Parts: sequence; structure tokens; C-alpha cells
Amino acid sequence: MSYHLSRDDQRFNRLSSFLYWEGNLEAKKIHPIKRNIYYIETASGEKFVLKGHSNTSNMRQQWEFFERIHSKNVVPFVRYPNGKKEISTGTNYSWTISSYVSGRKLNYEAAEDRKRAINLLKKFHAEATQVFVRNLLRKQPFYKRWHARHYKFLETEQIFERNGYLTLFNDISFMMKKYLEIVESYHWYKEQLDAERNGLWVHGDVASHNFIQNGKTYMIDFDLLHCTPQIYDYIQLGQRFLPHVNWDIEQLVGYKMVKDEELEKYINSVFVPSDLVREWLHFLTRKRRVSVEDYMETMEMEWISRKEFLNKSKLIL
Repeated sequence: MSYHLSRDDQRFNRLSSFLYWEGNLEAKKIHPIKRNIYYIETASGEKFVLKGHSNTSNMRQQWEFFERIHSKNVVPFVRYPNGKKEISTGTNYSWTISSYVSGRKLNYEAAEDRKRAINLLKKFHAEATQVFVRNLLRKQPFYKRWHARHYKFLETEQIFERNGYLTLFNDISFMMKKYLEIVESYHWYKEQLDAERNGLWVHGDVASHNFIQNGKTYMIDFDLLHCTPQIYDYIQLGQRFLPHVNWDIEQLVGYKMVKDEELEKYINSVFVPSDLVREWLHFLTRKRRVSVEDYMETMEMEWISRKEFLNKSKLIL
């Protein structure tokens, strides 16, 4: 009787051989976490996360950053048993390993977890200061990336029209354009120069799943790490907190994420519905668990809450 390996077994056997020959890492267990990310357990019981990077320059900048920051709350890349920082298949991917940290993801619905995220972010920003790398990779300012997102949103007008939500589309589009114009009027260019001069870095993706809690809180996944004004992380965090604080501006301001002199700029940036648009565009590209119509109904309910938040917030600016 012949035995045929499944496609998954073949893939894992190839990956196991690759890790051994290129990194001297003996993998006993390999489990996929998501695309190009694997949980690895070695014969000696060590646990790692293996990650494939298509952008090698970005990966190397992360390595350089990790070597300079020495933080107890950041989960950095580590070297392979043979001392290599990265291994490559000769294709478009370079592979790194990080120590596996067990624990739960933070949940922004919980007030305690929101505080944990803010406390860790403040600690991280203090550590990610005066950190300089050899070849700095510059990204477009966040508001320019939001402009690009807005243009993509405009291309989805017919979907809203077909489902009877054209008013919602026009409302979101108008508000995004209006607040983007306000936000881009601030002195971001000067602030960017200051950030580069002082070696200030942001994590770049403060979603709750990038914080792991196990008695201590850790930050993972630094793919969007870059050198820029640190207020950007707090703007993102504010947008992510809002639905969980009942769109209460007083509560959001009460977290004191930014200095008083930055409050107006911070709130106006949080107003830009870039997060709502981001989630909509993601929804259109992934496998759908709910219909477009159901998604739009939920979107409209959230938009009503968001508009109330906007109106209340104008009173304190």
C-alpha cells in the first residue's frame, strides 16, 4: 500500500528542511498562523514565530531598530541558531524568527485594556526616541495616505447607489474631504523633520491584536514601524477606541494621550473617517461573512453615532 503525503505535509517538510539547512533550526512542529507566518516549535522545546517578508529593506530597518531600542516590552527578531538574522529561499521572501509570546490579545471594549495599550504606547514612544538607523526609509505622511484611501472610496460609489445608501456615501465622502483639508493645513512637514532629527518612531498599527497580555503587555508586528511624529499612533488609537467609549469626546480626551497644545490637531485628525473607509475597503477584498447590504446597515448606524460625536466635539474645540 503506497502512502502519499498531503500538500500541507509536503509544504511543511520543505519548510522544515529549509529552516534546518539555512538556519540550523530543527523544527519539530510547524503550524500556520496566517499567510507567510508560522508557529514553530523546536526539538529542544523553544517556540518561535517565523515570518516571511516581501519587503527586505523594511525588514532590515526593523532589525536595525530592534538592535538599538533594547525594550522589554517589544518582541524583536532574534537570530537563527547559526547566527543569521534572516534566511532566504532566493525568491522574493526573506524569513525572520521572533520568540513566541503566549497570551491573549488586548480587547479595546475593556477599559483596563485601553489603559494598558496607552501605557505601553507611551513607554514605547519614550524608548523609541533618539533611535537612528543608517538608511532611513521614508513613508508618505499619513494624511496623504488617507487621501489615497479616499480616492479608492470614491470608486465604490455605485455599490452604495445600488444598495440604496447613496446619502451615506455622500456624507462620508464630504466629511472625509472636509477634515482632511483641515488636517493637512497643520505644520506636518516641520514635525516630520523634527521626528527625523530626534529619531522618533511609531509602531504604525496599534490594532488590539498587536498587543499581547500575559501578566505583562507586549507589542508585536512592526511591519508599519517608521520614523514620524508620534502623535500618529495616538490618532489611530483614538479612532479605534471611539466605538468602545460610546463616541464620548470627554472620555477620549480624558485619556490624555497628547499634550494640550496638540489637542485640536489630534481631535481634528481623529474626526477623519479614514478608519471607517479602511474597514470598508478591506471588507470588499476579503471573503465576506455578511452581505454588502447588512454591512452597509451597520456602517450607517456607526456613522450616525460618529456624526453625533462630531457635533458634540465642535463645542469643546
